[in-house]
Formats: sequence, C-alpha cells, structure tokens
Amino acid sequence: MTRLDLIERIKNICVELSGQTVEAAHYVINNAEEIPFYTMREVARRAEVQPVSLVRLAQRLGFAGYSEFRQQFIDTTERHLRDRQSIKRNELSAQTLISESGKTPSLMTFVDSFFATEQAIVGQARLHLSEEQLEAAIEILAKAPKIYVMGRRTAFTPAFTLAYTLQKARPNIVLLDTPGGAPEGALDDIHPGDAFVAVTFAPFNRLVHRLTEKASHMGARVIAITDSFAAPISKFAGPLHFVAQSSGRAFPESALGAIAIANALAALTIIKLGDAAQHRIRENERFLVNSGEYLLSSPDGKRQRTPKARRTNSAADGHSE
Repeated sequence: MTRLDLIERIKNICVELSGQTVEAAHYVINNAEEIPFYTMREVARRAEVQPVSLVRLAQRLGFAGYSEFRQQFIDTTERHLRDRQSIKRNELSAQTLISESGKTPSLMTFVDSFFATEQAIVGQARLHLSEEQLEAAIEILAKAPKIYVMGRRTAFTPAFTLAYTLQKARPNIVLLDTPGGAPEGALDDIHPGDAFVAVTFAPFNRLVHRLTEKASHMGARVIAITDSFAAPISKFAGPLHFVAQSSGRAFPESALGAIAIANALAALTIIKLGDAAQHRIRENERFLVNSGEYLLSSPDGKRQRTPKARRTNSAADGHSE
C-alpha cells in the first residue's frame, strides 16, 4: 500500500466519522508527512483533538492501535522518499512548466498563478511552526559559542540569508561555502555546544548530510531546514527540524518557504539578543557607510564622495580638512 492509498482510505471513511475523529482524519490527510516523525500526543496537539481520537481513527481503518497505524505511514514514507530521489527532478520540473504553458491563457495568468503558489508555500511553512520549536532554536542561535551554516545548490540561498543576517547581529558565524572544495575543514574546530544549521532539499545533499552527522557526533546542536518531514537529516535535528515545501512553479524548486523560516529565525534571534545585537548592527552599518559601500546622495541630489575620496582630493589641492 502506498501513502496515497492510505490517505484515500481515510478520505473514504470520513463521511462515517464524527466529532474530533473526523477532525483528526482531516488533519492526517492534510499533514501526512508529519505522522512518522511526531508522537501521537504531538499530532493530537497540532490537530487540536484528544489523542483518543487518533486511536479511534486507526481502529476504524482496521489497525490494532495508533502505533500500527503510524508504522504504516513510516513504511510508506520511506518508499516515497526513495521514489522521489530516483526521479530526474530538474527535468520533470522543466517539463511541467513547458507542458502547462500551452494551457495558460496569458502571460499574466501564469504570473498570477506563480505568485499565488509562492504565497501558499510561505503560508504552509508557517503552519508547521510551533512556539516551543522556535523558542528552542532561538535559544541556541543566541547563545551558541559558534554557529556553522551550510546549504548547497538551491538550498544555499536560505543558508546564506541566515548566516549573513546572524553575522550582522552576533559574532562567530561560519558559512560553509565551498569555493576551494574543502568545507569539512572548518568543522575541525567545532565544539560541544556549538550549533550547526543545515539546509537541504530532496533529493537530499550527501555532503550536507555527512557534515551534519559529523557536527552532531562532535556534540553540536543541529537545526535543520528541509522540504520534507521524511528528510534523513531529521534524526540529527530532532524537534529542531523546520519544514517548508519546495514544490511549486519555480524552477527547479522554490526556496521561498525556507528563506521565510531563515528570516524569521534571524529576526527572533535579534530580538533575543536585544541591545547587544543593536550595537553590533549599528557599528556594522557605520563601517559600510564610511567605506563607500553605498551610493548615497546629498540633500541637493548630487552623489556624495566617500570620505577617502574627499581626503584624496583635498590633498591634491594642497588643503586639509
């Protein structure tokens, strides 16, 4: 039996259910990927039903109890993950876009649909967040002696977003980029109590998984951002596994949900750090302005010279400021 078959069975009996049992059924149908990775009590809490409602649903489907019901989801999730990793994802994504182009009445119709899908991805990412999960992650991001962040290919964008923003607010942020081909070298200095943030989308990156495993074995706290509750990396992150779907109309996949999670974690960390973060951000911004990084305009609309440029011109004219 596939996961879709199991969900279809639940749909077929919904008309025969009542009260919180039907609410539990609706939640399982819409959040099937969560079932293998959360306890019955946690699923019940998220569905806002009593745990016994999940037991009744399982028994109504012919299972002895919830554990047997959950195991069925675990087995089908593993098969689903293997199937998903075996497909030519980029090719299929492009094929879908091209085939749909002939069905779209106009350019703006496609654009409207594209943006609606991206907004839905962000909304879905929000639904999977819990206060306890966020508080635990923020505590780590604010207090860990050093934070390592890694993502590759499409997942590099949310990884960079988080690392760049955190570096503005606190010291000791390491983005594991690979221009020289040796990202694992930085982990030689990782210590227990440090944090490792891994961002990866299916089919999950082997190098990100391997370095996350290394960081976990060395005592670092792992935070994961993926696009599936079935991501193998979840065993290192535990409850600190944030999920944002990536399937949409973007090619090859949408990172918008993961970026939204990264931005939310960074913003909440800045709030947690308070005055210390504000002071560091102020000093950083002052440095950037004085270095000439920004193209600034004076009140009369003319572009201002950088301090260095003014000093150079003054010296050439034989004047001092």
